[in-house]
Amino acid sequence: MTRSKYLGSALALALLYAVSASAQTTIYGGRGLMRVFTAEPIGGKQFFINSFFQTFLESPDQRQNLLGKDHTLSLGFTLGLSNSLEFNMQVVPYQDDQQNAWGPPGDTQLGLKMALPFAVGGISTGLRGFVNLPTAKNHNVPYEPYSSGKVGGGIQGLATIDMTESFPLVPLKAYLNFGYFDHTLDRNFFIGHEDQFLVGAGLKFPIRSITFYTEYTGEIFANNALVGYAESSTRVSQGIKVLGPWNLILDFAVDVGLDKPAAVRLDPLQKEYADWKVILGMNYQVTFNRQGGVSSTQPGRRTERRADPELERVRIKRESAKEDLEDMEKSLQESNDSEKKEKP
Repeated sequence: MTRSKYLGSALALALLYAVSASAQTTIYGGRGLMRVFTAEPIGGKQFFINSFFQTFLESPDQRQNLLGKDHTLSLGFTLGLSNSLEFNMQVVPYQDDQQNAWGPPGDTQLGLKMALPFAVGGISTGLRGFVNLPTAKNHNVPYEPYSSGKVGGGIQGLATIDMTESFPLVPLKAYLNFGYFDHTLDRNFFIGHEDQFLVGAGLKFPIRSITFYTEYTGEIFANNALVGYAESSTRVSQGIKVLGPWNLILDFAVDVGLDKPAAVRLDPLQKEYADWKVILGMNYQVTFNRQGGVSSTQPGRRTERRADPELERVRIKRESAKEDLEDMEKSLQESNDSEKKEKP
């Protein structure tokens, strides 16, 4: 084995421990960052439960003596049906409606994501469909993205660009999402003035058990001339995900709103959104064994490797490096034995 091959094997072995292996799910459930989805499912026999708390406060209005606030608690559930298919659900047990001391529940979203076979180089693709159920008591509450109060649904195209192969020492990944959200499936199919384009782009940089990410997301009205791009709900999010104790993944993020408030509101869809939000999240993984029972997943590198299918390629390199080192050791031993036999 040449020295260059040995160095390459050692680099692959070191890379395994330089990459964060934590799987992450979005606030909607489904594998991804905060709101941006990855094209890669969580993998079969995996189940994730997450909880996110979003908060926003603003100074009281001196004329009305009102305090603007938005505290939202959401729960997400993600089930890996197979290595290429996952189911996700988001429920909102609590959402401020600016009317009551204790806010009622919010809407419920059900989604299904499928990895597509179209892959070129480090680019993988996927497709996600979802249905939004109007389970909230009050809809279209202040500081939150638009909600019609009707049964809605949509579809999203997903792309993940893995740049680890090109830059082994910089395990950077990029994500692109684009979709269409029909807020009223019972009428004006895909042409309603309430319908929105869903856009998202993000970058993820993992360092061991910490993942840094930045993303841009927005819900932009597609068929409404009175509400343009600048007045739609858009934001930039900066956050970190940390692999904590007891197999928990912790989220800390900040949203910065990019929308421009309308000077004169001529349309009910023109809303006032939160300028910023602080988001705290907690994610827990459960792994099912071959018999269908629950396996106790312990924290550590073995758990991390199982939790993130994206490291499968690196794991294979590591095993290959180990085999190469064993072959090298065996070859050196045989060479020493031969030299001893040749001596008189």
